[in-house]
Amino acid sequence: MFPAKPRPLPLKTLHLLRHAKAVEGSPDETDHARPLAKRGVAAVGALAQHLKDSAFTVDRVFSSTSKRTRETYELLAPVLDGASIAYRDRLYLVDASDLVDFIQGLPDAAASVMLIGHNPTFHNVALTLTKGAARGHAEELTALREKFPTCAMCSLDFDVAHWRQIKAGGGILTSFLRPRDLDSD
Repeated sequence: MFPAKPRPLPLKTLHLLRHAKAVEGSPDETDHARPLAKRGVAAVGALAQHLKDSAFTVDRVFSSTSKRTRETYELLAPVLDGASIAYRDRLYLVDASDLVDFIQGLPDAAASVMLIGHNPTFHNVALTLTKGAARGHAEELTALREKFPTCAMCSLDFDVAHWRQIKAGGGILTSFLRPRDLDSD
């Protein structure tokens, strides 16, 4: 009789997408109401085309309620294959520990989740959750450590059965896409 092989744990994948470039604020406008700049719209378009070409899938999307995050989602929605969206005030300018709490509370039925939000929190959380990079992604990890620009997306895999099991240093970076990486696509 052969010993039983250990069963692999279900995988959870987290995509942290920083909103695209927004217009500079004006005295008449709140930060929450800032729309995307032309450069931001173009960057989301390039990201959307890349995701479409790479057959990207995601089960759920959660977004900050700011205008720039909503507009980022709206431009990506056609390539997200009907993934449901939920806007959460809690994700607008959330601090790092609260964002980790939010991630740990994600629904287990969703194996792959995209969050759309803001810096510096997304950068800090991506670095906190990452223990290393998947084979072939070392340069992307170096880039992530340096900066998390607008319209960049960090994808992390976690070998956990439940989102509540995610912890600092538990994720493997599988992708870090920046707008400049997509210029040649």
